[in-house]
Amino acid sequence: MMEYNNSESNLFCGSSIIIDRKGEDSYQIHSGIKLYKIELSQYYNITDVLLKTLTPHEVQRAHRYHHIKDSKRFIICRSFLKLLIAQRNDIEISQVYFEKTENHKPYFPLDKTLFFNVSHAGDYAIIAIGNCELGVDIEYIDKHFNYADILPTVFSSEELSFVEMSNFKRQTFYKLWTRKEAIVKATGKGIDDDFSKIPVLDGAHTVPSSLINDFKKINVFSFNLNAYYVGAFAFKGDDIDFKQISFQPLPNIVELESLFKL
Repeated sequence: MMEYNNSESNLFCGSSIIIDRKGEDSYQIHSGIKLYKIELSQYYNITDVLLKTLTPHEVQRAHRYHHIKDSKRFIICRSFLKLLIAQRNDIEISQVYFEKTENHKPYFPLDKTLFFNVSHAGDYAIIAIGNCELGVDIEYIDKHFNYADILPTVFSSEELSFVEMSNFKRQTFYKLWTRKEAIVKATGKGIDDDFSKIPVLDGAHTVPSSLINDFKKINVFSFNLNAYYVGAFAFKGDDIDFKQISFQPLPNIVELESLFKL
């Protein structure tokens, strides 16, 4: 059993609702963090155009996928990520490249104040970009997945009881699961023996600092993308006073084709 030091950290779990702010200024989660939603099927027909933004190594990676859909998803997500970073830093897309930390978390070496994370499931992908450590996870609520088999290995006894007492057990499972995934992606720990020990029920928690990679404060918020997808985003910091999010606008297909053919 892992022994913890005496240091403690704070973890807050809550929920947000998605609002449509078309025609208005987009709502940011808090200063410096933005979320983007990609409906992947809208871009399947222009992956040959998006492929031009990738490095030779990234092109090889895209071609290594056994299924065409997986290859296209990688091309779409990676090209959008590079585009958004280029726009944020006012540089050319060709200047955007990635390296990895010791725990294999990718980063942009030309701007170490920039943090990002990508998650995808089914027909959607979410990109989070900001000025603090962050993580995002989205899952399709799969009615055929037998989640009961993994419950004891990923949830605490309190969380198990919460799922069992819920009127919407499957949705509740995915809500708690995405919170844990977002947290470990933000902290860079990944899924390990401590995964089940990370508390993700609503409210404020005091936890051993080593449980969240010695971060002093992590916030995680759940959201329902629609009736079939649930997500969560986690970030380092003290700002927890919000209940609403809206996704930032993305270039349309015509704009992308014009941009990437230059």
